[in-house]
Amino acid sequence: MPAMNIEQYAYEQNYQQFRSLNQIMWQIPVLAMTLTGGLWFGVSKLSDNPLLTSALLLTAVFGNLTLVFILYRFRHVMECYLDWLRTVHPDGFVDASANSGSENRFERFCNGNKTVRNLFSYMLYWAAALSSILLLGYWIDRIWSGDVQSSEHAVAFYDEHAATLADGYESVAFEDAYPFLVTLFEGAPLTVVDIGAGTGRDAAWIAKKGHTVFAVEPSESMRAIGQKIHDGSDIVWIDDRLPQFNTSRLVDREFDVVLANAVWMHIPLAQRDKAMQQLYASTKPGGASFVSLRLGPQDEKRGMFEVSSSEFVSRAKKAGFTVVPMGDYPDLLDRPEISWKMYRLDRTSEN
Repeated sequence: MPAMNIEQYAYEQNYQQFRSLNQIMWQIPVLAMTLTGGLWFGVSKLSDNPLLTSALLLTAVFGNLTLVFILYRFRHVMECYLDWLRTVHPDGFVDASANSGSENRFERFCNGNKTVRNLFSYMLYWAAALSSILLLGYWIDRIWSGDVQSSEHAVAFYDEHAATLADGYESVAFEDAYPFLVTLFEGAPLTVVDIGAGTGRDAAWIAKKGHTVFAVEPSESMRAIGQKIHDGSDIVWIDDRLPQFNTSRLVDREFDVVLANAVWMHIPLAQRDKAMQQLYASTKPGGASFVSLRLGPQDEKRGMFEVSSSEFVSRAKKAGFTVVPMGDYPDLLDRPEISWKMYRLDRTSEN
């Protein structure tokens, strides 16, 4: 084959390669929008899965940054082809940056040698930056919600629905809710704190047995109903809540028995170590805390969070408790999707 034909063949091949690369480069923004849009849509559909949400947003960040690298690599290879084509056939080469020497800055930018690459890369950087901002904002909002707003949401729900909820609570007897505690309160007088006392059903039953009972309930409406229903009961009502007591009558005070029925699911993960430490500090050496865990789907409107028995036991042991499982129980309000697991947390005299 004549040398001229070989050179012409190489020119045609390199020209076609350049065109293919150019077409692929123009698809990178489409790929980026599809990737980022799909991941953001996935995040918007997640209810409360911080791990998956973080993974999707991080994938969006690194995916767009990876596409920037690919874009630069593509443009570099294309530049190599352009240089070769310009050298082999300068007379037929079209220089699209002929006006790059213009005094008009906008015109120089538009006609610059790598304007398209730069614009594409700016868009990809912007998508990566937005994904990072969304990730940061998600965790700031989650921490803020977990530390401040979640308990307020729960209290607001109980305030709004106190009358309806009170009927359900009062329909369950103490003996059915705590069958393993009946004999405990048949003995000598004890000091008891009922955290999340609700309508005071349990506190009233215990107080009638001659014990000193503090009913801790942050919902004003629930306290009002409880005080009305159990008027005359020797109960000390207190507006306070976990993860940490702030009322002077509770701070630094230890009780023989601490009850926390249907409370743990309202405590965000970030606050649970502090809440467990408060339970430990409120329990006398030789005393015990009794905690029920709600297992099943959580109601976000009521400020609930996922509950894990293994996570609970781990935190209790870390705080210094000896953990004693008290059994699994069906929901007393006949909700088939919900069950309860009961624990006794002993604070030994040596601790």
